[in-house]
Amino acid sequence: MSDKEKLKADVNPLMNTLVTNILRKHGVSKDSVRTLSEEEKENILKMLEDLKAQSEAVIQKQQEKQQENQSETSSKSEDRPRRRRNRSNKNKLREKLRQRRQQETQADTEEKNGDLE
Repeated sequence: MSDKEKLKADVNPLMNTLVTNILRKHGVSKDSVRTLSEEEKENILKMLEDLKAQSEAVIQKQQEKQQENQSETSSKSEDRPRRRRNRSNKNKLREKLRQRRQQETQADTEEKNGDLE
C-alpha cells in the first residue's frame, strides 16, 4: 500500500469525525441543513479538485527537492577523492611510543636499583 493510500484511509474516518463534531458543536442537524443546488455542488467539487491538484503539486516539488539534494550529496561525495589511512605511519608511531615507554621503565628500574652510571 502506498503512502497516499495509507493517508487516504487514515484521513477519511478522521475527517468524518471532525466534521460531525463541529456540526454538533454548532447545533447543525440533517433537518436544519438546506439543500445545495447542482451549481453549488459542482463549484464545491471543482474547488476540491483544485485543492487536490495544488497539494499534489506541492508534494511533487518537495519530492523533487529531496531527490536533488540526495543526488547533490552523492555527487559531492563522489567528487572527493577517498583518503586512505596510512596505517604504516600509525604502526611506526605506536612502535616509537612502545620504545619510549620501555626506555622510561628501564630508567626507572635502574634508578630504583641504584645502577646509575
